[in-house]
Amino acid sequence: MKKIYTMIAALAVIVSATAQNKQLNDAPKKLVPNPKLQAVTDLSNFKASTSQDRVFSGWLNYALQLDDATNGFSPGLASASFMLVFPDTNIILGQYTDGSTAYPQFHKTGTWLDPKNMPFQGINATDAYSLDSVGIVYGYLRSLTSTVVDTLRIDIVKHSVALEWTMSGGNLETYQDIEYVQATDKIAASNVLATYYYYLTQADSSSTAAELYIKTTLPTQAAGNRIGAIVTFKPGYSYTITDSISNKNAFYLLSYEQNGASTDPTYYGVSGDGTSDLNCSMSIPSSVRYNTNANGWNGYFIPTWAWTTPFAYEHHIIEFKISNPPTGINELASKGVKVEQNYPNPCNNSTAINYELANNSKVLLSVFDVTGKVVATQNVGEQNAGKHVINFNASNLSAGLYTYSLTVGQNTTSTMKMVVIK
Repeated sequence: MKKIYTMIAALAVIVSATAQNKQLNDAPKKLVPNPKLQAVTDLSNFKASTSQDRVFSGWLNYALQLDDATNGFSPGLASASFMLVFPDTNIILGQYTDGSTAYPQFHKTGTWLDPKNMPFQGINATDAYSLDSVGIVYGYLRSLTSTVVDTLRIDIVKHSVALEWTMSGGNLETYQDIEYVQATDKIAASNVLATYYYYLTQADSSSTAAELYIKTTLPTQAAGNRIGAIVTFKPGYSYTITDSISNKNAFYLLSYEQNGASTDPTYYGVSGDGTSDLNCSMSIPSSVRYNTNANGWNGYFIPTWAWTTPFAYEHHIIEFKISNPPTGINELASKGVKVEQNYPNPCNNSTAINYELANNSKVLLSVFDVTGKVVATQNVGEQNAGKHVINFNASNLSAGLYTYSLTVGQNTTSTMKMVVIK
């Protein structure tokens, strides 16, 4: 079985001067499925936004896009499972497949979104954006009385260059870590943009995949910045070491093992492109929660990429409702044209570029490689004012990163990224 470090090389730490190799020799055992939770086979209800929605206002989730039946890199292969989120290890959960006692393994978990680097549709790297809402796909089993109120704490975490980690082996793709304060069982305050609470009652109980929504009120995020959401479950009941979770209330987050059970994940990034930041999920396991991790992870969340054996909870289904500020409207007013991100992106043989003209104009599409050399042009000719689409044939281009722009009359639009895969 090819391990992650063979596939994506080792991880080099930017933020630490030490040479510690923070890796995990083994992933936790997979839990026996809780018979009260229904198997998940269809997540189409959580793919409601269209490609057009995703450009200016829509829901983004890396895992769902990667597994998309039409555009994904591994369509239909993902194995969905419920991941228990619990703040302590005192409650007996059940049994592993080998019959040994299983305790809660994960105490906080979440997902980073890099909206400019999605598998086939995101926002422009040059555009600021707002996070309007967070959607969490979950299972929630209640065995206690209806008067018990449990709490979800959702921390929105912010972009930080100081916490970037870079893939080694000549690649420049980065992902961001999160600092964890074990003494207080909280994320480091400097990492947090805002904290929201959702109170779980009997009405939220669900043995199938359900979704709850958190409305956010945050400042506009700068162009190119990531944003993340971390989930903590705080039970509204007390317990002892002899308790079983089956007699209490428990919260589960739905997660994907991307390429099917017992496989390594797919990752999305453009080799050698320092702006190609990776989307990833991460968690606090028991060893970090209690400061006993022997592999250098104490004080940090552990990302998916660190597991060196197949890991069931690679990509959490946490969705982000992103709104792109109307910069295109300003461009339409100043240059007479508004250009959208090509779709799909990445693309293979063909891709579509939507644009809007303020006036009747001649239109020329230009495509550039990473050196700025023009590698393709498409003379669209005279077009009437209004909305149009260019269907660009990319079959003659090699796999890699490109940019494109439109020349309309005497004006040229800003360049936008396009990824070609083969």
